[in-house]
Amino acid sequence: MNILIIEDEKRNAKLLERLLLEIDSTYIINGPLVSVEETVAYLNSNNQPNLILADIRLTDGLSFEAIRQSGTDAPIIFTTAYDEYAIKAFKFNSFDYLLKPIDIDELRAAIKKVTKTKIYTQNNNIQELIAQMQENNLNYRERFLIPWRDGYRCVMVNDINHIVLKNRIVTVQLNNNTSLNIPYTMDELEKQLNPKVFFRANRQYLININHILSISNYFNNRLIIRLKGYGNEEIIISRDKVTEIKAWLDK
Repeated sequence: MNILIIEDEKRNAKLLERLLLEIDSTYIINGPLVSVEETVAYLNSNNQPNLILADIRLTDGLSFEAIRQSGTDAPIIFTTAYDEYAIKAFKFNSFDYLLKPIDIDELRAAIKKVTKTKIYTQNNNIQELIAQMQENNLNYRERFLIPWRDGYRCVMVNDINHIVLKNRIVTVQLNNNTSLNIPYTMDELEKQLNPKVFFRANRQYLININHILSISNYFNNRLIIRLKGYGNEEIIISRDKVTEIKAWLDK
């Protein structure tokens, strides 16, 4: 079986490839493709795969758009980091989905399902899927269930001041000056959070527009941002990102 992986997280792509080869070492794995543009170009210039495994959110948009533009009729299994409550829009006979982190038994069952029943995509279903996700505001996270002490803690996205990566640990900094470690990468969080509210200031910081305290010029055409409640923390915006963050703020 020829399988195409569409996934912009290198770690997730490697995991998928490893699990697929554990299921069947004869699988031929192509990809990973990391963007809508790259996926459309690949599908329009290569033989159609027997199966596509596609992350929903890519570097430049949703994988749905790549499927729609290319017109592929290959069976598709979407992968997503969203909780099950947030993906009721997937109740179509034309698709299957898996929640991250991917479980090998669930992956094996999904492959068996799509290959046995010959589930194929249809562009009208892609459009309906996108419409339902938008209607139900399912595009972005509203809350996180985070391991905490001997249980869990539910954190609302509105309570997040910023998110920081230090010493390879990702931490959610809350408006009440408490913090929690969170089991996601910064790249995963950037895709899950509403880009109108959260901005990837640099490799280390995701900031909430509602909690910006000040914006100051810095040498070499950079900026410094300080956040409410965390005024001593200086977040430096590089020259490459200055135009982008100004456009984000000036809406």
